[in-house]
Amino acid sequence: MTVYKGFLTITRRNIHMMFLYLAIFLTIAVMVQKMTGENTADFEQVSLDIAIIDRDGGELAQGLAGYLGQYHTLVDLPDDPSIIQDRMFYREVYYVVTIPEDFQKRCLEGEELLPVTKVPGSNSGFYVDQQIGTFLNDVRIMEESGFSLTEAIDEVMESSQEQAEVTLIDKNGFGGERPIHAFMYQYMPYILISILCYSMSYIMIAFRNPDVKRRMACSSVPARSQNFQIILGYATVGIAVYGIVTAMPVLMYGKTFLNDPNMPGYLLNSFLMTLVSLSLSFLIGTLVTREEIISAIVNVVSLGMSFLCGVFVDMEILGKGVRTFAQFLPAYWYEIANGILAGNSSLSPAQQTSLYTCYGLQILFAAAILGVAMVISRIRQTT
Repeated sequence: MTVYKGFLTITRRNIHMMFLYLAIFLTIAVMVQKMTGENTADFEQVSLDIAIIDRDGGELAQGLAGYLGQYHTLVDLPDDPSIIQDRMFYREVYYVVTIPEDFQKRCLEGEELLPVTKVPGSNSGFYVDQQIGTFLNDVRIMEESGFSLTEAIDEVMESSQEQAEVTLIDKNGFGGERPIHAFMYQYMPYILISILCYSMSYIMIAFRNPDVKRRMACSSVPARSQNFQIILGYATVGIAVYGIVTAMPVLMYGKTFLNDPNMPGYLLNSFLMTLVSLSLSFLIGTLVTREEIISAIVNVVSLGMSFLCGVFVDMEILGKGVRTFAQFLPAYWYEIANGILAGNSSLSPAQQTSLYTCYGLQILFAAAILGVAMVISRIRQTT
C-alpha cells in the first residue's frame, strides 16, 4: 500500500489548510446562529428621539403629539432652523415634524402634508411618516362617522394602546420557522468544495511529477493496484471530511438536529455533495499543473458556485437569470433539496419526488464531471 500511504502523507502536509476552511465554516455557522437569534423571531417597535414644533397649539396638534409620544421619545426643541440642524447633526434628534397653523383645516380636512425633517440616509423616518398618516386617517374616518374631534382623538388614542396577539401557524411542522441546523447545511457546499478541491489538487500534482511517475512505473506495484490505492485514498479523505462536517451539527445543536425527522435527508444530501466535490477535485487536479494557481482556481470555483447557487445568498434573492444559469451547477440542486428539507417536517409525494430529483441530478453531475476528468487524464497520459 505504498501509493496509499504516500497519498495520506501528502494529505497530512496540507491539513492546516483544511482546518483553516473548517474555521471559516464554523465562523459563518455561529454568525448565522446569532443573527437568527437561536431560531426565535422577536419583533419590537423602533423608538426614535423626535421633536414636534407646534405652531398651531390646537386640540388636534396636541392629540398628534400624544399619539407619537406613545411610540417615541419627544425632545423639546425651539423653532429655530439652525438649532434643529445642529441637534440633528449630532444625532440628538432624528425626526422633526412641524405642525403649521390651521392644522386641522389644512392637513385633516385638506390634503396638505406635514413638513418634516429627517436625518439624511436614515430609513427610520418612514416609520414615523406611517404613524402620522395612520393617526390623521383614523381621526378623519371617525369624524366622518359622526364623532366630534375630541371623541375621535380619544378613540384613536385608546385603540392604539391595544396590543395584538399573534400566533404563527405551524405550516411546516417546525413552528413556522426554519431549523437552525438548516443554515449550517446551507453553507456546506462551500466547505466541501474548498477542502476537497484544495487538498486533492495538491495530491494529483504530486503524483503527476515526472520523477514520481517514473518510480511508480518501475515499481513492482501493478498499475491497476496503483489506481485502486489512489481511489482508496480519495475515498478515505472524502469520508474523513464528510464525517467531520457531519459531526459539527451534532455537536453544536445536539438533540435539535438528531430529532429532526429529515436528518437522514440532510446526511444523504451532504454525502452526495461530497461525491460532487471529489469529482470536482479530480477534475481540477487533472487540469492544474502548478501548485501556485491552485488557491486561485479553488476560490473561484467554490466562491463562484456559492454565490450563484444560493449558498451565501438566499435563493429567493437571486434574479431569474442567475437561477436559470445556476441550474447547470450541482450546488443549485443541493440547495433546492436543502430548502425542501428545511421547510417541511413531513414531505408530500410531490416534495419527495422533487427531493429525489435533486439527489439524482447531483449523482449525474458527479458522474459527468468524473467522466470529463478521466477523458482529460487519458489524453494527457497518451500525449
